[in-house]
Amino acid sequence: LQPGATMTKYGVDDMVMLSKVSENSILENIKKRYDADIIYTYIGHVLIAVNPYKLIEQLYTERTLKDYRGKYQYELPPHVYSIADAMFRALFSEGENQCVIISGESGAGKTVTSKHIMHFIAAVSGQNPEVQRTKDIILESNPLLEAFGNAKTIRNNNSSRFGKYMEIQFDLKGDPEGGRITNYLLEKSRVVFQANGERNFHIFYQLLTGADGQMKNELYLGSAQDYFYTNQGNSFKVDGIDDVQEFRDTTNAMDIIGFSQDEKRSCLRIVAAILHLGNIQFVDGGKDDSALRDTYAAECVAALLEVPLQSVQQALLFRTIQTGVGKRGSTYACPQAVDGAEYSRDALAKALYSKMFDWIVQKINEGLYINDPDSYTIGVLDIYGFEIFQKNGFEQMCINYVNEKLQQIFIQLTLKAEQEEYGKEGIPWENIDYFNNKICCDLIESKRNPIGVIGLLDDVCNFPKGSDDKFLGKLQEAFSQHAHFTMGGANEFVIKHYAGDVTYNVDGFVDKNKDLLFNDLIELGAMSQNSFIRNLFPEVGTLDKKRPTTAGFKIKNSIGELVDTLSKCQPHYIRCVKPNEKKARNCFDSALTLHQVRYLGLLENVRVRRAGFAYRQFYDKFFYRYRVCSEETWPNFSGDHKAGTAAILKILSLEGGGKEYATGNTKIFIRNPETVFSLEEMRERKVATYANRIQMFFGRFALRRYFWELECAGNDAIYGKKERRRLSFERPYTSDYINYRENYELKRIVEGFGKEKVHFADNATKYDRRSRRQRRILLMSSAAVYIIALEKNKDKDKVARRKKPFIYNLKRRLPASSISAIVVSSKQDSFMQFIIPSEHDNLLECRRKTEFLSCMVKICNTNVQVSDVMNITIKGGKKRKVTFVTDAKSGDGKMKGAKVGVAPGMSKDSKPNLPEPERVQTTTILPQRTLNAKVGGGGGGASAPQPPMGGRPTPGAPPSRPTPGGVPPGRPTPGGAPRPVSRGGPPRGGARGGRGRGMPMPMPGMRGRGRGGY
Repeated sequence: LQPGATMTKYGVDDMVMLSKVSENSILENIKKRYDADIIYTYIGHVLIAVNPYKLIEQLYTERTLKDYRGKYQYELPPHVYSIADAMFRALFSEGENQCVIISGESGAGKTVTSKHIMHFIAAVSGQNPEVQRTKDIILESNPLLEAFGNAKTIRNNNSSRFGKYMEIQFDLKGDPEGGRITNYLLEKSRVVFQANGERNFHIFYQLLTGADGQMKNELYLGSAQDYFYTNQGNSFKVDGIDDVQEFRDTTNAMDIIGFSQDEKRSCLRIVAAILHLGNIQFVDGGKDDSALRDTYAAECVAALLEVPLQSVQQALLFRTIQTGVGKRGSTYACPQAVDGAEYSRDALAKALYSKMFDWIVQKINEGLYINDPDSYTIGVLDIYGFEIFQKNGFEQMCINYVNEKLQQIFIQLTLKAEQEEYGKEGIPWENIDYFNNKICCDLIESKRNPIGVIGLLDDVCNFPKGSDDKFLGKLQEAFSQHAHFTMGGANEFVIKHYAGDVTYNVDGFVDKNKDLLFNDLIELGAMSQNSFIRNLFPEVGTLDKKRPTTAGFKIKNSIGELVDTLSKCQPHYIRCVKPNEKKARNCFDSALTLHQVRYLGLLENVRVRRAGFAYRQFYDKFFYRYRVCSEETWPNFSGDHKAGTAAILKILSLEGGGKEYATGNTKIFIRNPETVFSLEEMRERKVATYANRIQMFFGRFALRRYFWELECAGNDAIYGKKERRRLSFERPYTSDYINYRENYELKRIVEGFGKEKVHFADNATKYDRRSRRQRRILLMSSAAVYIIALEKNKDKDKVARRKKPFIYNLKRRLPASSISAIVVSSKQDSFMQFIIPSEHDNLLECRRKTEFLSCMVKICNTNVQVSDVMNITIKGGKKRKVTFVTDAKSGDGKMKGAKVGVAPGMSKDSKPNLPEPERVQTTTILPQRTLNAKVGGGGGGASAPQPPMGGRPTPGAPPSRPTPGGVPPGRPTPGGAPRPVSRGGPPRGGARGGRGRGMPMPMPGMRGRGRGGY
């Protein structure tokens, strides 16, 4: 075990800390943790997630989510919430768009992992109606797209049969304001064919089981066993999936996203029409033609698509062929044999479904669309996993090609680029070997020398008589000597992928790549009386004008665009691992898991991470982010950025020369992430302190009327009833007397009960039934009174006790609604009795009791009573009487037994001089924003450089002066272009949430951060 590693009997949290690095030690660590229901493990910043195939108790509760909010990676055990929080914080602290790449085999848990990330992001952002609407659409897009895009396969009960990249846009307050979904390669062939043990897309079974009687009659529906498109796999029910409830969730999601009733109805009519299409059967006519076996299914299709029955028969039984052009051209309706008619039937079903799916994605995007050049984005990639089936076709080759590209991104950014960077920066480094799958990607996608598999397939498709056999022959000619290609059995070829060798059967490759939809079928859809269906076929006006692109060309281009998009974001990685092929809980297949450990490159990842540096940053970026941490660099520094970086690291007493950090030509390299976390902690606390000082200073001015009204309320409540203390009679109110604003442990206690604004914080003394004094902290929020003790840490772990000898312990929380009255005496003492009906009372002494009473009266409308005899209910229901008497020697109040002696104070009729403050007119100046950028266009990368201390220049304001040392405000990036120091609003930084953090990003002035409820 390496120093600093978290080691338990369940292995290490971060496998970089393993004492022995080998495939077996990695496998053993994963297995130990899996057996203990610990499914998450780190390799540096990469999260390894093992699918447990069960719900683990307390792993995804609201309490767990709050625990991970605003915490650094080392503070809590590995979790997907930690990755989500790191993205959310880095989005604003670094000012860069973020993305998370979730990869793994089919059935490894990628879709569920992406849902947890979305849930976390939704939970930590705002609650106003417009933000809530956006969050609802983002969250409800999941069940909708799963219904139409997921299906049961032999490897996964809820397998994504399409790729999805969800981009969420955030405004400068950290709230989601819009987004966009890009979908990739829907598996259209599943609509018409399913292997044994598999199902069609979920929506078919949801509709057949979840629709009520009236809907079934309108759509002429029966059961799933009645339809060819749903009964081929002979699998109708799935463990863990309730199709009836899922159908309700799907239709509810349609409502939330904004589907009209006609749009909902049209989507379900298309699904039903596809079911009936599959039941149309053909018989041989004897003359190379065919006929319908019966017309019932065709009649249902015609009625649901709102087209004439004759047109349905014509489109399926005949194919229109045009010869010549212009006046010399002729058009013929050629009859089709049975196989041709079946091809047309299936092609129409696939076209209807894929066009409807694309429309659904577009509908979601319309609901999320917003133009905001200042927004940042978080991208979540959930795409089909690597697949090896008994028979692998064109779809599997495309899916595995996409996974090769994602693996290449991972290698490029985590292994190859990192090692190359050390050489460029002059850092001593011994290269670590790894498998680079670029050779496999080139085999599939290369455009020349030699042309790749997809290119060869496109060439074959361009010939009129191109066939699967010709494609196979061309593959053998081109790649017979290729290291990652071999020929298989009859009609088969083998590609040696990074995840293993896959045998592909060429049957249907050419037809699936052509992805042709005959003009007859396009015209059939375009003649529908239903405008929704008619609009799905816009190509009717552009028939025969250009050759359509192939499916392989589309997927290659779209994945190229995806790679470009991901390369512009700061990436985070989650590698999902499947522990067994049976989809069984508590079952660990060591051989299968070891295979994934190998092809995912986890061993090489651990080696590079152990030998390298966890953090690296350009000197100027590092200096400007952390200069506030050192008195030598803040507020003024005369040296260059490299010298400033050295001065900042000096405060941590780090050892240079590569042991704890190294200096490169343009960057600083820090070996341990804990060092960076320490700097972040220090920075946030410093900035929080400055922000609180500014807020408190401004509060003296802005909140004068509030405090005046507060003082009036408290004094009026006891005027004429209670004697006053001379020293505190006209004391100004400040609300916070214990620095609650910067006490993160106290904040965490309050935040555990929700977003409550704290109005009063002070020390107090509690008296028990035997009149013994106990020190307490008294907090009053808008919802409750908190009584908190500071006690010795009794943790069994000695290290934990040494790190934190004292801890805050919440003794009692009194909801404001449960306090029937607060009783005080008529003397000048500071005792208060809290009366809680049906529970025991509390007796507290607080020197600033008048201010506390003011808050309770004004904010919670609490009843204040005055009596020199307090009848206190103690635990067990017994009563105890405490009497207050005048005693000149007792000062402000001394308790002995059941009697409190109090010296005489000022007259009960004394009233402080509280002149009403003048009303001052104020003007709010907001940053100017122009909402005219396209969504997903880089997240505000086009914004102009801005002054260093946040916000655009106020009109008429003088230009900002250069910072000391000659460093200009818009300092250049390594690429040479000026970078904005701030994106508007206050400078980033502030009190951390989590341990009292309201938001996990360091920005003061944001909701719950650096404000402390004041």
